[in-house]
Amino acid sequence: MSAEAPALTLSRSTLDRLRRTIASGGGAVERLPVPAVLGALIAIEWTCVLALARTVRHAGWLYYQGGDQLWNYTLGWLLGHGELGQTAVGYGLPTALAPVARIAGPNLLSALPAIILFNVVVLLPVAMLALYGIAARIGGRLFGYWTLVLWIAVPFVGIAYTNVGYHQKYTELLLPQAFGLTALADFPTMVAVVGSLYFCGKVIFTERPLVLDGIAAGVIAGVAIAIKPSAALFLIGPLLAFAYARRGPALVGFLSGIAPALIALAVWKERGLGHLPLVSGIGPHPAGSGLASVAPLLALDLGHRLNQLNWSHLGNNINALREHFWSGRVLVWLFVAGLVGLARRSWATLLLIGGPLVAFAIVKGSYASASVEDGSVFRIMMPAFPAFILGLASVPLLLPHAPRLLKPWRPAFAEPPAHLRRWLVIAGAVLSAVIPLAAFAAAQTTGGAAEAASLSGGTMPVPANVDLQLRARQSGQGVQLSWRGARSVGGPAFYRVWRAPAKGGNGFTCDAQVPGGRQCYVSLPEITAVHNASYVDRPGKGQWVYRIVLAANWLNDPAFGDAYLVGAPVEITVR
Repeated sequence: MSAEAPALTLSRSTLDRLRRTIASGGGAVERLPVPAVLGALIAIEWTCVLALARTVRHAGWLYYQGGDQLWNYTLGWLLGHGELGQTAVGYGLPTALAPVARIAGPNLLSALPAIILFNVVVLLPVAMLALYGIAARIGGRLFGYWTLVLWIAVPFVGIAYTNVGYHQKYTELLLPQAFGLTALADFPTMVAVVGSLYFCGKVIFTERPLVLDGIAAGVIAGVAIAIKPSAALFLIGPLLAFAYARRGPALVGFLSGIAPALIALAVWKERGLGHLPLVSGIGPHPAGSGLASVAPLLALDLGHRLNQLNWSHLGNNINALREHFWSGRVLVWLFVAGLVGLARRSWATLLLIGGPLVAFAIVKGSYASASVEDGSVFRIMMPAFPAFILGLASVPLLLPHAPRLLKPWRPAFAEPPAHLRRWLVIAGAVLSAVIPLAAFAAAQTTGGAAEAASLSGGTMPVPANVDLQLRARQSGQGVQLSWRGARSVGGPAFYRVWRAPAKGGNGFTCDAQVPGGRQCYVSLPEITAVHNASYVDRPGKGQWVYRIVLAANWLNDPAFGDAYLVGAPVEITVR
């Protein structure tokens, strides 16, 4: 017994020195200027994103997309010309892209550099600053830094955590989307969600919260819902947290802040689709019937939507985690442990952060079209990523007495004057709801100078009848085709050549019976795909109609890829 005492004493002495070293190091980091630390972390994040962008396969600025990027850009292009199509997506991104599309033109590739740079240079730091603000209010500056370190490291740790068969999907399909290297709506939605949660945190973790912060949280929540209406799932967290913390005035302000975006979204859907998809028992309205009545807005078909939850599919996705990652059970444990850690901090923290995390995990994880196999479940759960990181950062709080070690929040930046904050909130509501509402309320739904159409067999519209200066002339027994090539800084493109007998029309039709925005389709048989802006065809004698389709993908492979626009037709008679 006496022989073991020195070893035990040495062990305790070593632990004490380790604790003092950690405390001393933590104190030194905590005394560093907050702007300098945050700036360094943002610079590290940019460096990591640049390294990833240069490493994974891509074609110019075009990385794997696999979502609604063409929906948003096409609707933005139409809106920039004062027109409105079928509004199957939210209005947030199309209205933001409308001026960009007006300048860049109908080809999304031309706008990609501006979109990606804005995502990475502007929105990514905004998300990090908001995440730090939430974490610092939960547990002080060190906890905020710890959370940002996890934010930076976890995506790259995941590369080593995937098995060999899933490595390519994780690195090339998921990570570019998670860092904003695409034109998808998920990344800006995530930034808006974490921005709203930051102001919600100010309300929850402040003894005397300002109603203005609640309004600001609501305005930014409205932005998230405007970009992607399904982001409304995250509202369960703020609503429960406000109720638990008895923040009644701030809750009223929060709901008031959301209202303008909801009204704009209702008009966007009603004008573009001819009806409101969320209502129960309401059939399509005639096109151009104007502003939807208030009654349908209250008749939400929640029961039908809850019945769409597929619990079996949720179980399959959880099982797929075990198949494609080294240990799916560890991921599930971290999810649950993070929730417990948040609860050990406070019940309000659990409700505010854990509410959105659980809601997205259940609803999106059980969505039949979302799968771990193709990585789509991670993309549509992206708005919940900041909440997951906050939960992961809270796992150490499971240790005994760990919550007591959290430091109180200390402001590091001087807030703008009250009158300036009021004007900023008003400007946010005007830019995100009032101006867009005026734009698409005045837009015409019957077509105009700009046209869009869905390709046969699909629903996603692309700009159509675009003047590519297609020329066709007979050369011997063949037809010499030439057109304006797309020299875009966004990336390389290739061309699909369509041809059909002219007696069958030019392949462009519109359905006058569809309510809301104009719904058109375009399709002709494809004869080849080429990279050059010319082709010699030998169709035989007769009258023919040709179209050129500009297409692209992240592999620059004509065997795959989305159509980005369809050119105007040209007819020729071969004698």
